[in-house]
Amino acid sequence: MSKWIGIRVSAVLTILGSALTLLAAASMAWTAFRAQAVEAPAEPPFPVKAVLAVMALFFAACSVWGVASAIGIFRRRGWARLSMIVFACLLVGMGVSALAAILFIQMPDTPNVPPATLRNIRLGIAAFYGSMAVIGAWWLLLFNSNAAKQYFADRPPAPGARPLSVSIIGWYVLVSALGTAVGAILQVPAVLFGVVVTGWAAAGVYTALTAVQIYLGSGLLQLQEPARVASMCYFAIIGLNSAAMGLLPGFGARMQSLLEAMPAFMRSPNTVNLQGSAGPMLMGTLLMAVAIWFLVRRRAAFHG
Repeated sequence: MSKWIGIRVSAVLTILGSALTLLAAASMAWTAFRAQAVEAPAEPPFPVKAVLAVMALFFAACSVWGVASAIGIFRRRGWARLSMIVFACLLVGMGVSALAAILFIQMPDTPNVPPATLRNIRLGIAAFYGSMAVIGAWWLLLFNSNAAKQYFADRPPAPGARPLSVSIIGWYVLVSALGTAVGAILQVPAVLFGVVVTGWAAAGVYTALTAVQIYLGSGLLQLQEPARVASMCYFAIIGLNSAAMGLLPGFGARMQSLLEAMPAFMRSPNTVNLQGSAGPMLMGTLLMAVAIWFLVRRRAAFHG
């Protein structure tokens, strides 16, 4: 089993990379939307909005492809191995070509920028694309190895059809992992039992949630009994956290401090009255209870 750790780590890296790609797609879409309100001094030689929109769709499609491939790895689907080999070829091609360009093409001199800063920028970009090439080469070797072929060939047969409720819960948890990954990257503030957490502490909370959700979601889709039990504990904690957030005194002030700690582009320019708005928090607690109920009812579908 230890020889398969690298394969599953690759799936986690693919999901994290897909989250970054999805964030880039959202940024492009936002830029294209906001560009309508900006008056350009001159008409550009090509349709900027259309190009940004197409690129956003392409990046979003790549993100979905990456997440689907990662899920296929956890479920030991043969097509997922071929998909990762294609990913690896793309990473090696883009990484090597961009690395050669950044190392051997002379960058133009920029006024008021010290040469040392330009050199550090060049080295940082080279390190990024070099990492892409190294990861791609690793995946080419890994997914073409005999261990990888055995991993996807030894997929255990399911004892029965997966219930629809379990599929919905599993996919919900995996999709939520994308949201928490973006929250970790942007350092969006979090609330833990009435306490607002900001900065790197919030990033750590979202990172831990992302890892837990990837494990739980993939385990539920594979009908693993440990994942079912852990998911019920997870939903109970999330439900209690939502209840504490809505029922503890000072809800309005707590939400106001949460909004003020948001990244600048996520803040509302208008004043929002948050008094008496705890209903959605309690609704979240109810949804967690429903998920637990379904996992208890469908326990017969899981195997040890």
